[in-house]
Amino acid sequence: MTENEDIKRRMVWHTDVVVKQLLSYAIGCVMGRYSLDRKGLILANQGDGPEQYHALVPGSRFEPDDDGLLPLMPSDTDFSDNATTVVKRWLAVAFGEDTLVDNLNCVEAALGKSLDDYFVKDFWKDHKKMYQNRPIYWLFSSKKGAFQCLAYMHRMNAYTAERIRTKYLLPHIEWLVQRQTEMEANAANLNARERKQLDSITRQIAECREYHDRLHTVADEQIAFDLDDGVVVNYGKFGDVLMKLK
Repeated sequence: MTENEDIKRRMVWHTDVVVKQLLSYAIGCVMGRYSLDRKGLILANQGDGPEQYHALVPGSRFEPDDDGLLPLMPSDTDFSDNATTVVKRWLAVAFGEDTLVDNLNCVEAALGKSLDDYFVKDFWKDHKKMYQNRPIYWLFSSKKGAFQCLAYMHRMNAYTAERIRTKYLLPHIEWLVQRQTEMEANAANLNARERKQLDSITRQIAECREYHDRLHTVADEQIAFDLDDGVVVNYGKFGDVLMKLK
């Protein structure tokens, strides 16, 4: 047996690893770190935003997120820029609308779970591991994950925490309260599954409100940082409103 034949015999193709790398790249495109239309890093300097992106990638096929903030929430929540939603949009642009369903099926088969479940439960853990506990996407999260939002550190500024609070957390609490009110109005007709769902919503509201109080305090501090100080130092400035690194 030749050396090349031996290598081929021993090579193992881990489809789940490849798909996770693809999704990481997709999130990079969403955040503006990468582009389908230009090689290399795009937005990778502190304070970079849409203006710098469009200067480097005129006529981009896929428009990155306007502020580098991305909810990691189930698709049934009231966010049009939820991770699952925007990655589906990216897949359609990258590989074609006509193959979107087949590609989604392929991705979810490789992951062994829905795209929703992966982004809500596993994406940030994989990202943190990939970057050896020095993540470039920081996860603002309540204690049990009832609210989660990614922030691309190169696009963060002193007002990022406040923007997350007002653009995502407060509307999410309002959405949960509306669902709670609607279900309670029909309490007599709820089946067992729906009653469990109502209990879950009630717990999520309490968790999100508790997180809001902590995030509001941090937002009022208008924390600024210098990326040259490193991830660990800057990440630590936000205290317990960010998911722990270890």
